Amino acid sequence: MKKRNLNFRRVLGYPMAFALAGTLIFTSCKKEELEAPEEENVVEEFTYVEFIFTNVNDPNDVSKGIWEDEDGFGPMEPVILQHPTLKPQQTYKLTFLMENRLVTPVENLLEEIMDEDDEHQIFFAFDEGMFTSPTGVGNIADNSGEINYQDFDDNGLPLGLETEWTTAGPATDAKFRAILAHKPGVKGPNSAWNSGDIDWDITFAVDIKE
Repeated sequence: MKKRNLNFRRVLGYPMAFALAGTLIFTSCKKEELEAPEEENVVEEFTYVEFIFTNVNDPNDVSKGIWEDEDGFGPMEPVILQHPTLKPQQTYKLTFLMENRLVTPVENLLEEIMDEDDEHQIFFAFDEGMFTSPTGVGNIADNSGEINYQDFDDNGLPLGLETEWTTAGPATDAKFRAILAHKPGVKGPNSAWNSGDIDWDITFAVDIKE
């Protein structure tokens, strides 16, 4: 995620020959003087994200929100392929699938987020009254807002790849937003979603009904 390794083409100096007293002397072209190429710059592209809501009391009750950005950094706009539908007065665990499908094999970006958990956090916003837990409207508008984080980095700070949500009564087209923030060097107990970079920002309409 925003991991950049600049890719420079290695430039070799050609030896220059000089005749001196019948001896051919080359300008120095020692191995140690040839600069090693720097690592290639890789910028992670999120092209496919699933929000997976699983009922903690009924593992067969699973609903997904699916987002796709088919061409990554290309001109095509991301699309919502599927909206979640949840049941009222139920508790769901939210997990994710995140992939870059522009490469072969498909790249599982969850692994990198977990490897760099001290540099990432998912923030959330939702319509007021949509959930009985957490209450409020999330921690995007106010980073002290209540979120039921279930996973934490090595510093004890929330990550957000696993959260819990208890739905309220029926609702139609309730708004649910999540932002994956990349925060190298700035993640702290009070850091907001917009300190650092944004890997993705996704909003779903959610129905809550039997």
